Amino acid sequence: MNVVLLTSFVGLILVAMAIAFFFYTRSCSDGSSPERESLLPLEDEQHVVHGAKKRSGGP
Repeated sequence: MNVVLLTSFVGLILVAMAIAFFFYTRSCSDGSSPERESLLPLEDEQHVVHGAKKRSGGP
């Protein structure tokens, strides 16, 4: 019976820590998301230049 109580207690502590960490990260974020931040390097590009060269010779 002690093992069940100990496991429940540790589980509740882990759940409380996860919820606290979730709210902490939400309060510290500046409105950005990983999807937005992953596209930021592409923001400077105005157009795409294709460097395809025609092959001389057969098909």
